[in-house]
Amino acid sequence: MRTHAMGEMTVKEIREYLKTNKTIIVPYGVVEQHGYHLPLSMDIHNAEVPSYILAEKLGCIVAPPLNYCFSGGQLPGTINVRPTTFCAMMCDIVEALARQGFENILIFPGHGGTESLAQLKESLRILKWINPELEKVMIMILRRGEFWSRKDPRMDGQDFHAGDSETSLMLAYRKNLVQLDQLEMDEPELAERMRHDQDAYQLCTTLSGQPQEIPTTRQRPEIKVGVMGYPEFATAERGRENQENSLTPMAEMIRKAIAEAEANRKSGKRIEVRSPSFENNEYNHKK
Repeated sequence: MRTHAMGEMTVKEIREYLKTNKTIIVPYGVVEQHGYHLPLSMDIHNAEVPSYILAEKLGCIVAPPLNYCFSGGQLPGTINVRPTTFCAMMCDIVEALARQGFENILIFPGHGGTESLAQLKESLRILKWINPELEKVMIMILRRGEFWSRKDPRMDGQDFHAGDSETSLMLAYRKNLVQLDQLEMDEPELAERMRHDQDAYQLCTTLSGQPQEIPTTRQRPEIKVGVMGYPEFATAERGRENQENSLTPMAEMIRKAIAEAEANRKSGKRIEVRSPSFENNEYNHKK
């Protein structure tokens, strides 16, 4: 294979590829605030670079990334796209790939935003629900944190955003884009609060105070930098370690999943799982 990049291939090369391989990785990122030491494109690199490493391990190709979704942040440079818009785009991309003959569509988020991710999962579930032609298409959302997580004993709290993990990864990916000499944090009390609660940057208010009212959500005005973690501990070595220790087991899981999916397509076997509606129903969680 001449390249792992779908966008650099020709129609003829895609046609030949599909004769022997029906797997593709679809990365997505976001243009978002990442403090003063990391670029707005952090999550774009965080989607694209690992996708190509994973593609080499799997021997597959990578679609051009979708670089916009919902951040929630509101500092200069951040571009927010409604989760519904992002999900509609991703569903269209999935359908287009499936129509061409791709059967294993692996979505790789570079952005950990819970709003976009939750809506994406449900949008794709409903897409498959209403489109019988997608029954034999395996769609996966691959989150690196589900395969490896490391707790540094120096960190009292979590490392959510623009902290040690992301800064280390960027030092490994694109060191020239990291400006550690510009590293700043918000006021100590606020920075500490955001290390323990990744949604602490949100200010939610209502007019009535009643739980039935949809709140107005804004970024807290006192936030000037928006770092949620410990970037001062970052090293390129930890970034490379993080990368390898997550992508290797991820690739192993995907190989097994593709093999099982292919066997079950041929045999007609299906594996029943509980629906998200059941899992999310408050009644089922009452003791």
